[in-house]
Amino acid sequence: MDQTQTPNTRAGWLGFSREAFRSFRTTGAFAPSSAHLAARLAEPLAPPEQRHPARVLEVGAGSGVVTRELARRLGPADRLDVVEVNPRFVRMLSEALRTDFALSAASDRIRLHERSILDAELESRYDVVVSGLPFTNFDPVVVRSMLQRHVDLLVPGGDLTFFGYLGTQRARSAFAGRAEARRHRGAVAVEREFIDRYGLGRATVWRNLPPAHAWHLRAPNADRT
Repeated sequence: MDQTQTPNTRAGWLGFSREAFRSFRTTGAFAPSSAHLAARLAEPLAPPEQRHPARVLEVGAGSGVVTRELARRLGPADRLDVVEVNPRFVRMLSEALRTDFALSAASDRIRLHERSILDAELESRYDVVVSGLPFTNFDPVVVRSMLQRHVDLLVPGGDLTFFGYLGTQRARSAFAGRAEARRHRGAVAVEREFIDRYGLGRATVWRNLPPAHAWHLRAPNADRT
């Protein structure tokens, strides 16, 4: 991989697709996020000259498309922690930190953690958390634990973004068995609870495969009860 290559090139697509077929439940897609979705998810991280130094967390980085977008937005005093449970993706990201132009330029400010977000030992709370986890692929109890963990890791007033694909509820109802459709509805309901409680809004990203909603949530400020 030369310095002009990115995680969203053909090699990145092939690597992501291989992992999707191996472990679809934890990967959640057959193609990496588009640059348009990555930009929307990274939007709460303003340019460095417009804010104080930020601590940023990415959960479920996959092949690193969103990681690269976040790296481009890092200032010299910012820090980015990346949590990824899949060891093959971790190896891809480790290589990209050495060879990808955008990632290598910020590699001194990026730390990889090969853990689940539920047991990762993180040293701080974060101004921005960006999640690529396929929440609706998990059981509702796990979804609740994961989303609560994301919120708990935010500083007061911190921002959380994540995404979900359009049409998954209808597809599960049409093609999955009853138990799977019920599980999916439960996971969506938990997701909706957090959106209703903390949500600021959503954006529809049509230039993605498949199209997706990008959700923006915000942790309460310290003075809110």
